[in-house]
Amino acid sequence: MSQDLTRRTVLAVLAGGAAFLVKKANGQIVWQVNASRCINSRLFEAGVEACNLCTTECVVALSAVRAVNEYSKCGRCNICPAYFNITSAVNELGQPSEKLCPRDAIARKAIGKVDPEDPANNFYEYIIDEEKCDGCGKCVMKCKEPLGLGSITLRVRYDKCVNCNYCSILKACPQNALMQLPIDQAL
Repeated sequence: MSQDLTRRTVLAVLAGGAAFLVKKANGQIVWQVNASRCINSRLFEAGVEACNLCTTECVVALSAVRAVNEYSKCGRCNICPAYFNITSAVNELGQPSEKLCPRDAIARKAIGKVDPEDPANNFYEYIIDEEKCDGCGKCVMKCKEPLGLGSITLRVRYDKCVNCNYCSILKACPQNALMQLPIDQAL
């Protein structure tokens, strides 16, 4: 009889632990990139090398950190420095000939009516494909002032994150830019 009670007790404890893990995995506690600490997200730091640790240090094969465009801050420019490699040769349309993102994770979609006679007068929405993005931060670095508006930032995507007990990116981050928050306090 005491063996049955012990099994029940163990099963109850295991079930309670599993419930905690499920609750945590469903986003009750989440990791978040603190943009004020992240080298890639901080504005006004020209000449700073991009940090790629969010890409390389995550335990998930394709990092849970993704670039996110905050559309309310975006200027919807014709030549976006986060979309185009602005140092590349100019094409026949007067735009840079190369894209910046190494994974081609940013698409641009014309807003409103396109003016073929004045292509520089067109505005675009820049959409990040999170399935392609690996969080390298190149677009974030180029979206900074003075060329960009800082609308693209890095964020941990909760549906991709496996909620490590202690985030491996945080361990490697030179700026200690990742933090754990309750979901209701996260962005």
